[in-house]
Amino acid sequence: MKITLPLRLFLMMVCLASSSTAMAETTETEALNLLRNMTQSFAALSYDGVFVHSEATNMNSMRVRHDSMAGIEYESLVDLDGDKVEILRIEDKIVSVYPNAHVANRRTPLTPLFKRFKNLESDRLLKGYDMQVNRQASRIAGRETVAIKLTPKDAYRYGHQFWLDKQNHFLLKHDMIGADNQLLERIQFTSVDFSPDLKHEDFVPKKDSYSEPMVETQSEQVKNPWQFDWLPEGFSLVWPEARSLESGTSMLLLSDGMTTVSVFIRPTERAAGVSILNIGATMAGECSIKVEEALYLLTLVGEVPKQTIEKLMAGFSPKVQMD
Repeated sequence: MKITLPLRLFLMMVCLASSSTAMAETTETEALNLLRNMTQSFAALSYDGVFVHSEATNMNSMRVRHDSMAGIEYESLVDLDGDKVEILRIEDKIVSVYPNAHVANRRTPLTPLFKRFKNLESDRLLKGYDMQVNRQASRIAGRETVAIKLTPKDAYRYGHQFWLDKQNHFLLKHDMIGADNQLLERIQFTSVDFSPDLKHEDFVPKKDSYSEPMVETQSEQVKNPWQFDWLPEGFSLVWPEARSLESGTSMLLLSDGMTTVSVFIRPTERAAGVSILNIGATMAGECSIKVEEALYLLTLVGEVPKQTIEKLMAGFSPKVQMD
């Protein structure tokens, strides 16, 4: 039987499409594996490095050190600009260290560097992002890298790009990218040593400094009487129940495996219109909700676009009649 040219072209297109699909699946699998390796490297490796964190018009440099000694994990994060503020972590114990009590009273504690990336190994990422792996030669802080690009599938989340050390998959650079390829936030190492000569004394508050332990209280789990009529693809509640905070505030947490949105609901006596505020990549929204005779203040905070916060607030409502 003679095959006509159009049929040949059709068969070629089918083969190419199948090949492209297989390549895409392979790339996504590789990207997820690399991200999992990245999160594991934070705790598994010893390192001493300096990085720059830039967001909006703010930029500051920090030093991070990490090691395990006698089976105990140690970490230090020091702000190298302005007041010398440090956060020390020994296993799960966290201590903020300030030059004196005066600085402690006016400075907010530092946030552990890699905490935001701890939960990236979720397959939910595939619902919200297209993934690409780029192994072309590139150097950051003198190290060869492999790059992973996460492109959002909709307008309700930001894009991300990671540059990992080619040998140990440690995070050397991270960009958060908004609409029109706008750079919203960047973390980039300028130097890093993976064979540091660290000692126990490097993770002890210096003499004459002022220290405050950070105690994370275990919030009580309470019934969640609220629901969202709409969520972006891949987003879901992290906790099945709400968390009870002080002053009658309840907290919910949404995540797509990359980004989180914190949701706070508390009783109020004053009605408030919709207000949106952004600080760099972080967007916060607030409005009041009336349920029968009760009034509640709803606050959402997350590193997502404005339209995401607006739609989430508009689709927030009680599941059932509330007392």
